[in-house]
Amino acid sequence: MNITKFVSTNIYLIMTLFICAISYIYVVNGLKCHNVLGIYSIGIEGIVSYSVYVVLLSVCKEGMTRHKPSARKPVVPEYTDKKPKPIRIEERNVLPVQEINIKEKERQEVVTQCKEYVRRVVVQYFPEELMPQLLHLVEEYANGVIRCTPIMIGINDTKGLRPIDFYHLIWNLWTRWNALDRRASCRFIKNAFPMILENTGEETIYRKMNDTYAKCTIENIPKDEPLVT
Repeated sequence: MNITKFVSTNIYLIMTLFICAISYIYVVNGLKCHNVLGIYSIGIEGIVSYSVYVVLLSVCKEGMTRHKPSARKPVVPEYTDKKPKPIRIEERNVLPVQEINIKEKERQEVVTQCKEYVRRVVVQYFPEELMPQLLHLVEEYANGVIRCTPIMIGINDTKGLRPIDFYHLIWNLWTRWNALDRRASCRFIKNAFPMILENTGEETIYRKMNDTYAKCTIENIPKDEPLVT
């Protein structure tokens, strides 16, 4: 409670008591009325006095609010000769649509070449019904799917293949495009043939997955030569 309200409240109480006392004395002694009327007059004077007090207090508050200086500084527009700075737009390395289409076309050509290689060279060492699965592996490798769909076949169910032949197979695919790096390609071929490469570590595949052109059933084909002639 501020000092103004405190002082005005005390003055109101004193004046109200004074007026009520005068009203009671005047009604009882001056007008010779009953004491009950004197008490009623005290209530009436109290109500009138409180109403006047409320009105005066509202007027005082309105006057103080109207003349109270604003705490906010006036906004003064600044006029300068400086030109606004241009909005910088971050440039992104976005390939043109034509270039994207060319890259996708080249990718599809490599996928087609690898599928033809599997169809004409690799499949002959597997049961004939596994051809769709082998071709699907090429699609998964092209899309970078390391956890590919496994082909559940043992080494004895192939026609003379050895684990090294599978190292050469993945090497031939890896050197044709960069869908997966060399390490990921090792994990891919191990996931693709889990029964055949069950006892072969990833490091062994990585070490022997190279350009050593040993005489094997599935041979390494130099990356600058076509897979199928």
